[in-house]
Amino acid sequence: MSAAGPVHRVRRWGQPSAAAPVSDKAVRRAGTSPDGPGRDGPPDAAELAGRAVTGRAGTLVGSGHPAAVGHLRTGRPRGTSGGVVAMPEREGPWRPESVAEFVGALRALKAVEGLSLRELQRRTGLPRTTIAHALREERPSLPPWDRVLALLRALGVDEAALPGWKRAWTGLRLAADAGARAGGPSEASDAMPARANAAPTEADAAPAVGDPAGGGSEEGASETVRGPRRGPSRQRVLAHAASLLLGVCVGVGAMEGLAGVDPAGGPAGVKVGFPVEEQPCPPPTANPAPSSAVAADAGPRTGNEPAAWVARAAADQQILGGTDVVLPVTNAVTAGDALVVTMMLTATCPGPVTVTDTRGNAFRIVADETDARLHRTLVLAAFHVRPLTTADSIRVKYPHASKYHVAVDEFSGISRAVGYAQAHGESGQTAFSTSSTRLDCAAGDLVVGAVGSNSGTAPVFTAEWTALPVLRLSSYRLSAAYRVVPADQMCAATGTTTSQWGAAAVVFR
Repeated sequence: MSAAGPVHRVRRWGQPSAAAPVSDKAVRRAGTSPDGPGRDGPPDAAELAGRAVTGRAGTLVGSGHPAAVGHLRTGRPRGTSGGVVAMPEREGPWRPESVAEFVGALRALKAVEGLSLRELQRRTGLPRTTIAHALREERPSLPPWDRVLALLRALGVDEAALPGWKRAWTGLRLAADAGARAGGPSEASDAMPARANAAPTEADAAPAVGDPAGGGSEEGASETVRGPRRGPSRQRVLAHAASLLLGVCVGVGAMEGLAGVDPAGGPAGVKVGFPVEEQPCPPPTANPAPSSAVAADAGPRTGNEPAAWVARAAADQQILGGTDVVLPVTNAVTAGDALVVTMMLTATCPGPVTVTDTRGNAFRIVADETDARLHRTLVLAAFHVRPLTTADSIRVKYPHASKYHVAVDEFSGISRAVGYAQAHGESGQTAFSTSSTRLDCAAGDLVVGAVGSNSGTAPVFTAEWTALPVLRLSSYRLSAAYRVVPADQMCAATGTTTSQWGAAAVVFR
């Protein structure tokens, strides 16, 4: 053992290396729990110990963490001075071959940095449950790129390295989409199985890039040995994916840039602005309408407690392509009160939307409006709820959407929904209103209004309404407000905006 203390050698391609020592301090740090005593959430470094990220990166012997963490963090190899050894430049750019490998690299960065979920939440602004879900080892699909980007920056990855991560993410996304499409009846998909078990070609059997041609040390020779490929080369997969996805504008930029394109005039069920899904949108008639039972609930008010807003229990908004979100409860909810969920889904499909929570409260749709651009505004409600604490969470499941805005507000003094009205309008107007549908209110009723809008000026409710906090992503907004009706009258959610909008008003009693 040297005077400088014990060192750990780097193993590449399963072979010990005579160079590139790693300090014992770095290994101890990598093997220490990232969360530590009293901190919360996965991943635990004990789980990572002895487990390597597969692929070309190699491992730190005894730690199970990637030897190329420095390379993944900076985009260029690092020497031993930084305490972490990068894979040699001749290995080429990092190209993960599976979702597990990509997520494993994120988990390894988290372990090496030693950041808790609470600290990552502070740095990214994402809920801890969302971060834990993105880093879940067994997840079947990639996390959305916006979350990956936020995590990489929070973990100290250099800006210069981010394009490499994005290329890796995009390559896996394209390959996954190509695999889903290749299952259909086409010449390309029929040809794939025949090639999957084909013998390696000359190019497959060639030495690794940068290795001495036809020679080298025994260690170098061992590094060039590769097993038979399990399928087409990466270049062929990517080319196949690009040809299949041409015309649907796959990619993060296209997803954001085309989210507002009007699909009117296209075939029923065509979605514009986000990747094609395995199952297309159902026809509009499959869109479940709000429960018709709400009209039967109508009747005089009972009880002495006046209707009132209590607090916002949970909220979130994200730009992503997904089908569900888990919201941590940020304000405890009192037993017996009601929870009203307002929601905007952008570039989405008709189909079921469900809300559940960890206490088993039952939510139902009480208003649901979709405009011509497939932007959908909903209101759901649960009454006489079981109490929720900040340890609980609320889960929303919905058809594919490029963005979501979700707010959950607690109200007291209401026990049922008695009616609703909804409408939508194009941009360039000066106002929004649901008054085209008659909605009767009685004295003391609570009316909740929700407006999902895009571009133009922000919706502003008329003076009798009390506005709730607005959720905003770029030009997309979810605006909600409430009012207690002073006397019997017709009600409507009304206000000013020049945006494209979809609005709903629900009467609670």
